[in-house]
Amino acid sequence: MLKIQGILVPVSTPFDHRGDVYKAKLKSNVERLNAISLAGYVAGDSLLTAEEKALVWELVAASAKPGKLLGAAASAPSVRETLALVSRAAELGYHFAFVRAAAEFGGDTRTLFYRAVADGARIPVVVDGDLVPDHPNISKVALTQDSANLFAAFKGGAAAALVPVANAIPYSVQLIWEAYRQREDEAGTDWQERVRPLVNLVEAHGTPALKWAMDLNSYYGGVPRLPLTPVPEWVKPAIADALHDLKS
Repeated sequence: MLKIQGILVPVSTPFDHRGDVYKAKLKSNVERLNAISLAGYVAGDSLLTAEEKALVWELVAASAKPGKLLGAAASAPSVRETLALVSRAAELGYHFAFVRAAAEFGGDTRTLFYRAVADGARIPVVVDGDLVPDHPNISKVALTQDSANLFAAFKGGAAAALVPVANAIPYSVQLIWEAYRQREDEAGTDWQERVRPLVNLVEAHGTPALKWAMDLNSYYGGVPRLPLTPVPEWVKPAIADALHDLKS
């Protein structure tokens, strides 16, 4: 049975001046993240084409340190296309697929989508959301995406966390998990409060803010892909302040 536990990084895809996947920078970012005792990576931004997702999965898998969990963000509007993506991820050695149903799917349609994907998937499926249908191929991992309250989520029963700011401050985020494991409540609360300002800025300003934080903290963020635009100039000083004394 697949065991998912700890901090997962939803890997931010860098782009070059032509708007193509910046392969060298992606590999460099992952190789640097390998130095931290993170659980693993979830790769495949939503703005990527199917071909680009496969490229990113291949690069991340080749760059990841042995023993890291590999998750493929493999969502597509249809079951057929989603299964094609999941199949490619399985071929590349990914351990699970991270799947989100289309926003317009609700109720029975959403359940049918997840069940149909799980039926045909060659690797375990992790569902993005609270309404997880019963299925032997759908992981029941308690996965939190509440980056502003990680420590409380772990104490409340979450086994793993998907944390965007870990692209920029992986060590600081990992320290929250380590504090939880060591039952060091004071340290866990302290590190949660330290990372909260950056989490709030990234949640408010999205991928552009995350990429700027990465650039400031010696990772490569670069420019976001259209229709996203670079973070506004007035936000940049706040991000710099939020990074003060945070460990990368």
